[in-house]
Formats: sequence, C-alpha cells, structure tokens
Amino acid sequence: MVRLLSRGSLVSLAAFGALGIAGCGKDTTPPTPNPGAVAASAGIGAAPSDAAVPASSVSAPASAPVLADGRHAAYLTHLDVGKKTLSFDKVEFLTGDAAKKAYLKQNPGETDGPPNDYLIVNDNRLVRTLPIADAATIEIVDTSSGSLSSKKITLSALPAYFAAEKGGKYIWHDPFWLTVKNGQIRKIEEQFLP
Repeated sequence: MVRLLSRGSLVSLAAFGALGIAGCGKDTTPPTPNPGAVAASAGIGAAPSDAAVPASSVSAPASAPVLADGRHAAYLTHLDVGKKTLSFDKVEFLTGDAAKKAYLKQNPGETDGPPNDYLIVNDNRLVRTLPIADAATIEIVDTSSGSLSSKKITLSALPAYFAAEKGGKYIWHDPFWLTVKNGQIRKIEEQFLP
C-alpha cells in the first residue's frame, strides 16, 4: 500500500533534509563562544552580557572532594576548635604483606619486613582541611592505667592533649584515623605506634 504525505509533512521533510546537508559542509572552525558565557561558566571574570547564556543554564564544574568518604590515616597539622576545622597530611598506613612489599622496595637488600609490621608511606605532603562534624567522636590512646586502651574525649579537650607535644611538623607524633562522610570528619581516632 502506498501512503501519500500531506503538504505539511513534505515541507517538514524538506527542511530536515536541508539542515542535514548544511551540517555536512567542510568548515571545521569551532564557533566563537560568547565571552560572557565563558566567564560565567568558569566562575571568573566579568558578569555575562545580556546575550550570554542565562546563569540558570550554566552549571559550575563539579569539584573533587577534599577527601573521599571512608577512613583515612593522616598526621594532624592544625586544629581550630573555634572554627571546628582540622588540617592534616594524609598518609598510607600499611600492614602485613603490603607493608613488607613497600619496605623491601624502599630498602633493597633487606630480607625482613618493616619493624613492628607496619609502614607509613607519605608520597604526597599536601595539607588538606576539613570541617569537623558537630557529632564527631574523638578517641585517643590512653596508657594512664598502665595498659593500652582508648579514651573518648571532647573536641575542646583535644588541644590540652596535644599540648604535651614539643613542636615539630605535626601537632602530634602518632597518626590518626579520620572517618569522613559527606565532606566532614565524623570520627578522629589516634593510632597507637609501638
């Protein structure tokens, strides 16, 4: 059965064909963007002109989080109790086979793994800062009873704990485990080192 097209359908088909042919030209020069729209999308420069893309249609580039959700080992570099922020140098805390493999790579000719079966690797000295959640828990190593245990303390008590450290690059000699969720530190746990 042959089907006839209406005059309107033929006009639409002709317009569609013309667009397709026009798009097959040899001019490969990219279109010149509106400078205001570029400045608006990059978040820099002057305000976009009237001809620019409306701000509601321009999305800011997604930025990577300071630290992914999870549990990370770090040396603490600065604590601001008033602002509830913590700055730190993230490290890798390796144990077992991973520690032995990294240790032997760093120390050619050795046959045993690292002392005490752990190795701290710091290949990147980037200092990061994150806010501390209101409900964050803080655990420190407690040896006051003669045995090793952990002790919960408040954020306001943490500076007094750190006061025993006599300067240096970090505010405490042992690394801490930071549990991060949605860009906030939810738990701060001191790692005991023998």
